[in-house]
Amino acid sequence: MTRASASQFTTVFLILTVIAFSALTYARNRVWTDGLALWSDAALKSPGKARPHYNYALSLAGAGRLEEALDENLKAVSINPEFARAHFNIGAIHHTRGEVDEAISSYRLALALLPRLATAHHNLGHAYYLKGLHDEAIAEYDRALELDPAHLKAYINKGLVYRDRGRFDSAVAEYGKALVIEPRSSRIYYELGKTHLEMGMTGRAAEEFTTAIKIKPDYAEAHNGLGLALEARGRTEEAFRHYQRALELDPSLKEAEKNLMRLYKGNEP
Repeated sequence: MTRASASQFTTVFLILTVIAFSALTYARNRVWTDGLALWSDAALKSPGKARPHYNYALSLAGAGRLEEALDENLKAVSINPEFARAHFNIGAIHHTRGEVDEAISSYRLALALLPRLATAHHNLGHAYYLKGLHDEAIAEYDRALELDPAHLKAYINKGLVYRDRGRFDSAVAEYGKALVIEPRSSRIYYELGKTHLEMGMTGRAAEEFTTAIKIKPDYAEAHNGLGLALEARGRTEEAFRHYQRALELDPSLKEAEKNLMRLYKGNEP
């Protein structure tokens, strides 16, 4: 996996688990809407208190209003400079915007104030990964796992670092640990498939991509990965169908488009 594609996955995890941005269901949308009204009012009535601004920022982030969320977190830390979780959320917002240096600074400040904040270690690890600082990334993922042995994303992202470094067995081991925590994770099976594909174990990779698709039938990247594994095994007609399905699910998936065109041109008379 390229660093860019890894970033896309992990940014989603930042949104879902770090700042609790998710608003994917009607019920959760209702929660964020109610929170906006509640904490907007609280922040207006108590402008000199950090907590209402922080909570309002969480609700704004949940509604996808990141610029306003950043402003409210900045208000919180201006009132209380030792508000570690607000510094952390500032870092997470910078992280989602691709402002990695700013994210690192905010995560470091949050950890100086609250060293046992496992998710900050995780996010700092990913920020280091984006900078190409693999040793530092591994150290932060390890620290996150010391503090929270069930931190699923730390295992997954640690596996990404190992795979980028060609340490495939170590990557597989990390994904195995993640499966113990979440045995029905399509993402983990996808990453296992990617790793075994890079190892040349195409049969094993095909099995893992297939499992990912059984868990999540609309997983475009897994269909593309399965296509690659099948093509490597000479099963080009099946590969063609999976590349097509990947593009149906995600028309912007350039890798699947490239793979489909390669097969199409190769079969021209």
